[in-house]
Amino acid sequence: MMRFFGLFFILGLLLNVGCKSDNKPASPTTQVQDNVDMSSPEIPGVPEEVMLRLINECTFIDYIFSQLPFSLSQDEPPSIKQNILFIDYTKPVGRIPKHCKPDGRKFFQIQGEIVYDVDVYILNGCNFYVFVDKENKPMYANYITPEGMNFYNNTIKQAEGMMK
Repeated sequence: MMRFFGLFFILGLLLNVGCKSDNKPASPTTQVQDNVDMSSPEIPGVPEEVMLRLINECTFIDYIFSQLPFSLSQDEPPSIKQNILFIDYTKPVGRIPKHCKPDGRKFFQIQGEIVYDVDVYILNGCNFYVFVDKENKPMYANYITPEGMNFYNNTIKQAEGMMK
């Protein structure tokens, strides 16, 4: 079963990279280049082995949001895998736009151990993840897929509805 998800992930990456068209609008990467500090170091994208480890081994995802009135946890394997695939593996961020601040933190766990801390940027026109090390320094940064942004937007709307 785990090999199936790994194979599905790799197949999806190949199809996504192979089906690019030059007639698409500018990507978020080119849209934010004017708003970044070019003297800051470029952050690489999430390596394939990290993605595969998360897909094959992650057992729990926990969120804490600083700007939003809720937290979120996932422990069902299909939901966890779907959530991991919100990381747009094909679109690294490069540099964080100056106006973007983390809106929350996502914790990936494997068998009860937190293996990756990830800053979540989903408000103010920002839509990406930044994996951070123990000193909170960026390790990897990738955009969030449109499906991922739909998930967050729907979750925020549901939370706002419950607050009323």
